[in-house]
Amino acid sequence: MSEMFKRPILVVILLCAIHPLTAQKKSFQKGYIIAMNGDTIPGLVKDRSPEPFVSLYNKIRFKEAGRSRTKKYVPDAILGYGYQGQHFLSMPFREESAFFKFRYYTDEAAPRVFLKVIRQSEGLIYFEYLFVHDDNSYLDAFPLFYRPGDPEMVRVTQGLFGFKKKQLANYFSDCPALTEELFTDKTSFRTVPELYAFCLVHCVP
Repeated sequence: MSEMFKRPILVVILLCAIHPLTAQKKSFQKGYIIAMNGDTIPGLVKDRSPEPFVSLYNKIRFKEAGRSRTKKYVPDAILGYGYQGQHFLSMPFREESAFFKFRYYTDEAAPRVFLKVIRQSEGLIYFEYLFVHDDNSYLDAFPLFYRPGDPEMVRVTQGLFGFKKKQLANYFSDCPALTEELFTDKTSFRTVPELYAFCLVHCVP
């Protein structure tokens, strides 16, 4: 076979090999949405663009089971959604900063966003706020703790700097056991899940 014919065939073979992977990245995931009345509606969900240049959609895409039409939902339109073991809740969320200090408010006047639920109990929810870095389209997240009914959340870590100890101590000011544990060299937790477990035992009624 001449080189003239080999090259197109090789291109077709490569495209056929790549296509299933590309289609999988772009495909919807089996999941659900939670309607405003609390009903869970099964279907197919998509909340971000395919890799490698990821962007998070302001409106998630949803195809109800048994229907082909795609609908789009902003956080104000549904209570939450999920797929592949990941769960997201629509929450009022506003970030304010002053002198490099950040605070996160949950009052109803704030715009709503989708926050990923990592752990949840009646008295404390461990969220992650997902975002994409502007310079490299890299998907990242930071952890937040929220006591339902509180007008604020608290950011738990600050990148490589570890736990935000002062902010955590202020947020859980009614939990002296946590303050003591945060500022000791022999703390019993090193990770966010370990801190969450500690708070469930010592700081949640």
